[in-house]
Amino acid sequence: MNQAAPAPKDNQGDPVVRIDARLKVTGQANYPADIATANVAYGALVTSSIARGKVSRLQMDDAKAVPGVLDIVSYGDMDNIDKPKFGNTGASSIGPLHDKTIFHDGQIVALVVAETFEAAEEAAALIRADYENEPPSATFDSKGVTVEPAAGKSPMLKEDAKAGDFDAAWADAEVKIDEKYSTPTQHHNPIELFSTTAIWQGDQLT
Repeated sequence: MNQAAPAPKDNQGDPVVRIDARLKVTGQANYPADIATANVAYGALVTSSIARGKVSRLQMDDAKAVPGVLDIVSYGDMDNIDKPKFGNTGASSIGPLHDKTIFHDGQIVALVVAETFEAAEEAAALIRADYENEPPSATFDSKGVTVEPAAGKSPMLKEDAKAGDFDAAWADAEVKIDEKYSTPTQHHNPIELFSTTAIWQGDQLT
């Protein structure tokens, strides 16, 4: 052990060697998207250029004319599919193509499916969205932000989470530090690319 990799504390477990570490840092690790599959169709996402508002119209004629485009999935195409539910493995209850409301920057507004990745990307870039734009709320103190009780909003919480009595402790504290701190956005950048390969064998989906 050295200063860069100090000995672990009792509650940290053993420093087990990562058997795939060399493969990952040399770019040799294989991920699901690296598995070759015959006769694949490729999908490219079209995402919102605004952070809040509503989609009033999608202009898709130019995209549909790109050679190799098989389909464009957008509003109205997901009506028979259940919306996601927050909790368990679901990190959001937003069903992007179920509702034309834009909740955040980069929200999915369409999916282009094509015979090649290049055709899908080209068509996705040609789709134009018209919006009813609204001012976004970028911070906790931004105008338009509302505080929602946890209970009832998440199936995992039957009542609002709480611990102790802050008001009483603050009133009796000998030393009080009342400051405000903020941190920049943290980006999760995994080695494995975000991708999904879906394979049908009859009615069996893998």
